[in-house]
Amino acid sequence: MERRSFNGRGGGSGGFNSGPREMHKAKCADCGQETEVPFVPDPDRPVYCKECYQSHRPPKRY
Repeated sequence: MERRSFNGRGGGSGGFNSGPREMHKAKCADCGQETEVPFVPDPDRPVYCKECYQSHRPPKRY
């Protein structure tokens, strides 16, 4: 009997690197630039473009 994963693709965990992700258009809350994100934007939460996100993310801890 053949085993298939839940997503029907056979093998793999369906996690990271499972193929191209669907991108969704959004407007950056800081600069207003049109950007694309790999999730459905929530209208109650801000979305930032790549450049503006850098200034909003917490500093890295080493």
